[in-house]
Amino acid sequence: MKKSLAFPGEPICVIEEFLPGKGVISDVRGLVKSRYFGKVVYDMNSRKVSVTSLKENVELVKNDRVLAEVRDVQEKIAVAQAFAKLPDKPLKYGRTGVLIAHRNDQMENLVGVGDIAVVEVASIYRGIVTFDIYRPGCGVLLATCSVCGRALEKKNHFLICNHCGNRERRRTVLKYGSLELLAELVGVGW
Repeated sequence: MKKSLAFPGEPICVIEEFLPGKGVISDVRGLVKSRYFGKVVYDMNSRKVSVTSLKENVELVKNDRVLAEVRDVQEKIAVAQAFAKLPDKPLKYGRTGVLIAHRNDQMENLVGVGDIAVVEVASIYRGIVTFDIYRPGCGVLLATCSVCGRALEKKNHFLICNHCGNRERRRTVLKYGSLELLAELVGVGW
């Protein structure tokens, strides 16, 4: 019963045939099951079976640049979820982190809910990720209007909604509003 692909929880073999390696678990009945969707690898020398994920699990480390969607904004703090590691690696699992405003800044002048921003991982302490938007090259790539939710267009130093006329401030990247740049950063062709 040799398989080439396995789904999560799917039995691959029994423990008498192969010992569990990476990406597999054994249950009380002696079945070796896959932990995630991936390619099954049998090691005949050590008699171990493992599953390698088809989607690369990308870890974040300090100073990594990521694309993140802002989920919540308060006076001095914002919550954002990273969905791609730059230059072109989508994250298998989104990593949630916090953005902290400097002493004299208001978070609403830096980011807004629904914005897509380029941020840098400032620190990871006990699983808590802190993002930094103040580094050169970091800022909002696409912003949404806080009134109607539509995309904002950059005019001079303000972001203006063409639908409702709302004016907002954000810390933006140089190529603000470029969908081609966003597709290039995420690694998706148009």
